[in-house]
Amino acid sequence: MKQTYIYCLKKLREFRKNLKIDKDIKRGKLYFTWIKDKTEKIANEKDENYIYKNIVKYSLRNFKIDDFSYKKANKALKKVIDNNYILKKNYRIFNNPNISFDDTVLIMRKLLLKRGNVVWIDFGFNIGNEFGGMHPAVILKNFDKDIFVLPVSSKKPIEYEKIEKELEEGKISQEECNKRKDKITEIVQLNNIIGFKEMIRWANITRIRKVSILRLNFSGTIGRIAGACKHKISSKISEEFGV
Repeated sequence: MKQTYIYCLKKLREFRKNLKIDKDIKRGKLYFTWIKDKTEKIANEKDENYIYKNIVKYSLRNFKIDDFSYKKANKALKKVIDNNYILKKNYRIFNNPNISFDDTVLIMRKLLLKRGNVVWIDFGFNIGNEFGGMHPAVILKNFDKDIFVLPVSSKKPIEYEKIEKELEEGKISQEECNKRKDKITEIVQLNNIIGFKEMIRWANITRIRKVSILRLNFSGTIGRIAGACKHKISSKISEEFGV
């Protein structure tokens, strides 16, 4: 498989060199990166240590545990944190590269990939209007080797743009503008993701997906949304899907 993989990469490089239009060059680069990452993930999808090694090497090093999360942890989890983290300015910082597999799994399930956390996910190479590429996503549920996520985008929804245009033209009031936005059941506005760059983002409920943990960008930022945002997402899911 390795020789075939190397041969394909060489052919893809030759293909990229023949691209002339900026849009095609950008798309070719994205495709090249995607196929390279996808091949690596396929090659390691049955290797349980692959996820463990990447979580330890990248994710745990980038993930700080605050006092709120520590105080909410049970006795067993606190013991694991105390054995593998050091306290610095109200945050627990990872400091044990030799952490055990079991301890890593516990932290991953109970802290790193818990409901309400926001992680970077590679949704793959999109076709047409499909949602693809690398995006933050809110974790809704952890299924051990898979996670149920809600993708997040920094691009304002078209529905919101239309409503705000009417507001700018003086056709509706600010109150009416807010009411119309709230009635759009498939869209949730996230005013802030804790740990991420401060900016407004949006999530479309209809894009909820179950993905493999292998799609996680292990070295990416890990943030979280406030409890009010989690409640808002749950309400929108109920409204949109009638559950």
